[in-house]
Amino acid sequence: MNLPRGLEGVEVDETAVSLVDGEHGRLSYRGVAIETLVEWPFTRVAYLVLTGTDPDPATLTAFEKSLAAAAPLTDADRRSVEHLATLPMHPMQCCIALSTMLTHKPGTFASFGEAARGLTVAARLPAAIAYLLERRHGIKPRTFESLDPNARFLAAIGAPESLLHAFTVTQILQLEHSFNASTFTARVVASTLAPVENALAAAYAALHGRLHGGADQAALETAHTVGSPNRAASFVDECLATGEKVMGMGHREYRVLDPRARFVKSLARDIAKDTPLAITQATLEAIESSFDARMREKGKHLYANLEFYKGIVYSAVGLPPDFFTAAFAMARTFGYLAHFIESRKDNRLIRPAARYVGVQP
Repeated sequence: MNLPRGLEGVEVDETAVSLVDGEHGRLSYRGVAIETLVEWPFTRVAYLVLTGTDPDPATLTAFEKSLAAAAPLTDADRRSVEHLATLPMHPMQCCIALSTMLTHKPGTFASFGEAARGLTVAARLPAAIAYLLERRHGIKPRTFESLDPNARFLAAIGAPESLLHAFTVTQILQLEHSFNASTFTARVVASTLAPVENALAAAYAALHGRLHGGADQAALETAHTVGSPNRAASFVDECLATGEKVMGMGHREYRVLDPRARFVKSLARDIAKDTPLAITQATLEAIESSFDARMREKGKHLYANLEFYKGIVYSAVGLPPDFFTAAFAMARTFGYLAHFIESRKDNRLIRPAARYVGVQP
């Protein structure tokens, strides 16, 4: 009997948080399609994912005020970030460390029970990432007060407010995605009854991987390495000949186009037009086109996923490539917390079996 390596296609639990319909290229959170959700404020989507209910205006405002009140870094938080900034650590490794540090003086999220400390992390992580970026790259924040966490983040990294819509849509599209590798990791840790911040730390560790969230950084670096659209075909052919992955192409869950990629590709194209990012966007599109052509020759269909074009949006707001996945984590944290809350309702320790193939005693 062949084992389902990677647990592909194996249902290990139930969830009501999101539905990934890979056969038809659809994605919904709590029964609401992403085509609708991208028109909502980010905080409304986050609240829906966390609680399963669409907040009325008063509830949404109260939630936004709680996030905003918890968002500023404490003196202890700033000292932690300053220390991390001096270390040769990837920003995602800093997020792993910060997940336990950012729970000092937790915010007011009493209705969320055990997840309250995790919401303090979710509220504070954007400020921590922005401060890390300031310490390492000398970015200059601009003054801007808002209940919108994405608007505050863009102000904190000195990004133009005109990019808020594109950035918000991108964050909404990656807020949740069912039992992906990092979310499942969070649920495994949660099943041990470990604290919520431990589950977040483990999730960030998984998200860092190039085959998961780290594909966003890898895809843009690939475009920079290829350099121009006219080199895309030879690059793809070389990758196929050597078995090298083209990062950001294909997705295990989707048999058709990743529905999130359609939005991000369009946003990236609009942002890149008539800017220095235009050549990078054109190179990415040429890589996708060449890869698709080669796959069709083999009778296969593999499309660009969310990560492939996301780097254009993130570059436009001023994020260095190594900070891409950390910005991804800012949004996905709300999804992790939704799964933490869901798992606590009927907890069972996740402890799979393994088929032993070693030397018999």
